[in-house]
Amino acid sequence: MKKGEETKMAILETGLDMASQLGLEGVSIGSLAKTMNMSKSGLFAHFQSKENLQMEILEYAARVFAESVIVPALITEPGIPRIKALVNNWINYASQLTGGCIFVTASTDYSDRPGRVRECLLRQQNDWLDCLRRMAQSAIKVGDFRKDIDSEQFAFDLYSLLLGFHLYDKLLDDSESKKRQELALEQLIVNYQ
Repeated sequence: MKKGEETKMAILETGLDMASQLGLEGVSIGSLAKTMNMSKSGLFAHFQSKENLQMEILEYAARVFAESVIVPALITEPGIPRIKALVNNWINYASQLTGGCIFVTASTDYSDRPGRVRECLLRQQNDWLDCLRRMAQSAIKVGDFRKDIDSEQFAFDLYSLLLGFHLYDKLLDDSESKKRQELALEQLIVNYQ
């Protein structure tokens, strides 16, 4: 990897951590340059605009998310074991970021703001929901879920569970959040068997 690519990767790593704490909108070229001990012009040369910086942080976050959450789950046995692995991977991913999952905070910040950043986030979230639907369909194929389930509803239910865990764990700092999440996941799975 060339020096410029290494620098850009370090910027994106730091930018992702900042975005998890401050929200994507809270990451500016100036604040990131200060954190990285770089000049604004040096950092600007990598991205050319705040919007491009935000887009690249989202794309980088999506790669990290896929490598940390989805790919390891896909090597797990299909059906319920894969779903449980995916949930555990998501929780580990979100806990590694100082402020939690960037997609959770960005979805609130950009829900009603048109533009390229929102479109990127929307595409990423639709891909994630599609992944959850496919997990349900895989569970049907291996006989872990009933054939008549609505995979769209499963995606909604599972993502709602993850968002609830995020709230209890990050904002409410509930010491029982992991136990509550495990119980909720077991109940959710039973509803689809």
